[in-house]
Amino acid sequence: MNFFSPIMNDNIIYLNEWMRYNESFRENLQIVGPDLVCRINGNIESINISDYYLPNILYNTNLREALKNTNQLTAEDLFRIIRVNVLAEVLANPPSNSFHDLYITNMDLRNDEQGTPFISFTDNYGHKFKISQNLEQVLSMFQRLQEQDGQVRFSKLKMELERLKNETSENM
Repeated sequence: MNFFSPIMNDNIIYLNEWMRYNESFRENLQIVGPDLVCRINGNIESINISDYYLPNILYNTNLREALKNTNQLTAEDLFRIIRVNVLAEVLANPPSNSFHDLYITNMDLRNDEQGTPFISFTDNYGHKFKISQNLEQVLSMFQRLQEQDGQVRFSKLKMELERLKNETSENM
């Protein structure tokens, strides 16, 4: 069970899918830890995407179409588009001074394209997260925390998820 970075899990899935359409992406782009890394003219450039949800760029119709068309975008093009989006999001939503300032604004049970259920939740800075295991327990935990405090602090939810993760791994 991986609660550390659901955004990064999705980012890896999407980047791998885009690489299927464009060989230059595979040769020049990769995710290393929290960073999107690109080889540009023999140099390596990187940007931390741990708080950026790559699929957000698909809201742009032109970019979505360009990603589908083989070799319409270079790895450098995609990297620069993502970097601009990441930096714009940071400027629009400066990080809080404290991890404890983050709270959950929305939590929903959804189904992906294959009909598999997952939990989607958003924090007060618009960061999106996804949980795909122990759904009933997580929803119950969220409701309990919400009843106790009114607002569910991200730090409290993370602590409870880690506790659930540890309990689940001990029972295996």
